[in-house]
Amino acid sequence: MEQIAASRCPRCERLVVPPAPYCPDHPVVMEPASLPGFGKVVSFTTLHSPPEGFSSPLHIALVELPEGARFFCHGEETRGLKLGTRVAVEAVDQIYYFSHLGMAERARLFWSR
Repeated sequence: MEQIAASRCPRCERLVVPPAPYCPDHPVVMEPASLPGFGKVVSFTTLHSPPEGFSSPLHIALVELPEGARFFCHGEETRGLKLGTRVAVEAVDQIYYFSHLGMAERARLFWSR
């Protein structure tokens, strides 16, 4: 499973995805970190009138990674998605995408714990 680049504040331990040079809460330089490329869906929607530069429909989800970092991801579709659904996350050209985890991927996550 892919790792997601992040940064961690050495003072408060806050994780930020995508990586930031400074902590949003303190004037402290962040340290590099990486997180597993899977998480759970916290919220999702489909925009049929997306902002300029995006094609319609635009499927997006707020995904929370295991250590608590949350960020928006694009997806192929939101049909069948539910709150708490486990999804895979990958970065392509600094844009994050989510996809449903199949049975094999879910089994691999279970056994890796």
